[in-house]
Amino acid sequence: MPTHSSGTIGRTVARKLRRLLREKRGAALVTFALAVPAIAGVTSMAVESGLWYLAKRGLQNQADAAAQSGAFERAKGNPGTVNAAALNEAVRNGFVNAAPNAIVINNPPLGGSEAGNGGAVEAILTQPQQLLLASYFIPGVTVRARAVAAVQVTGTACVLALHPSMNGAVTNQGSALIDMSGCSVAANSTSSSAIDITGSGTLLADSLWTVGNYTQGGSSTLTLAKPPVVNAWAIEDPYGSLTIPPLGACDHNSATYSGGTATIDPGIYCNGIGFGANADVTLNPGTYYIDQGDFAVTATARLRCACIAPGDGVTFVLTSSGGASAIGTVTINGGADVLLNAPSDPADPYTGVIFYQDPRAPSGGKINKFNGGPLMSLTGAVYMPNQQVQWSGNNSPSAPTCTQIIARQVVFIGNATIRNSGCPAAGVQPLNITGVRIVE
Repeated sequence: MPTHSSGTIGRTVARKLRRLLREKRGAALVTFALAVPAIAGVTSMAVESGLWYLAKRGLQNQADAAAQSGAFERAKGNPGTVNAAALNEAVRNGFVNAAPNAIVINNPPLGGSEAGNGGAVEAILTQPQQLLLASYFIPGVTVRARAVAAVQVTGTACVLALHPSMNGAVTNQGSALIDMSGCSVAANSTSSSAIDITGSGTLLADSLWTVGNYTQGGSSTLTLAKPPVVNAWAIEDPYGSLTIPPLGACDHNSATYSGGTATIDPGIYCNGIGFGANADVTLNPGTYYIDQGDFAVTATARLRCACIAPGDGVTFVLTSSGGASAIGTVTINGGADVLLNAPSDPADPYTGVIFYQDPRAPSGGKINKFNGGPLMSLTGAVYMPNQQVQWSGNNSPSAPTCTQIIARQVVFIGNATIRNSGCPAAGVQPLNITGVRIVE
């Protein structure tokens, strides 16, 4: 049996320890084992954060759609349907309206730059995310998206036809040249030919705006600065809240002026007022109530307003203290020399309105004819919500800076230039065309 000395055993143990310490294969395995959880965690977070980003993009699209849909309801004058419309549009774009997801619609927004703006809609969507390996490292992730859409003025109209369904609610016929550069032509009609450009006429405008559509026929020319907007919402009637006070006794009865000069005052003109051949009439500022009669101007008459002070102007109100059938119409014949403006004083009950026809006026066959041609210049709004306006005028270089026509139907039969650049100064309520866009 072999024997070993204690020194020999010690040397052997020392060699084995040195060899063990030089061995590195086991250390690599241990290091790898320790690193596996960290590598898995980083990889999981990278993959899952990409999924969260995609979820965020989808949720943002849904929030944008919801806010815009709600704002469109505001633009259409339907505040009571804002929430339902916003929710429907979010769902239509893929939002799952069930717990734990949540959607909040605020009109007006509760925060941000549009806070308190009744024309803006805020949509806030939240969606908890299902975690995979990331659940070992973080307690949870909720994706959130917020959008605010606001109703904003995108332009103004000079002409608005109010009839809800008429063909040719606005008509440009014959060879009329209508220049409305800088403002739009609008019709609230749902007809596919709500705006009708026919014959060899030419229409120059900023754009067209209609609830229905427009047609163009013959050799007519349509030149627009912006594309037409069809299937839109109706433009609000800016003078729908105006009222006529009870009328007292007549100041004048069947008043007629012709063959000389005259100065007349505001008041109640019963059974109409007429300006005959060669009349040269100055009208003092104020409101002229025409009770049961017409406003008629012949070809050779001349009318001027004695408007000297700031805010001075004249308004003609056609009404009836009796039956609605007695409400009169306006006729300004070709060749009449008419230069008048509406009051711009904010304290005036008819600020910005030069002709106001009682909404009770019968519609059947009634036409208001503004056919003065190049010598007719009217600054202000012509408001005849239940009758047709036939127009040919304001086509001289001295035409006013603000003419607005609001009627059941508007028909252009001759050359006309209609501008609206000076409407704020004239006190005329703008016919705002509104759009919706994301602002936050």
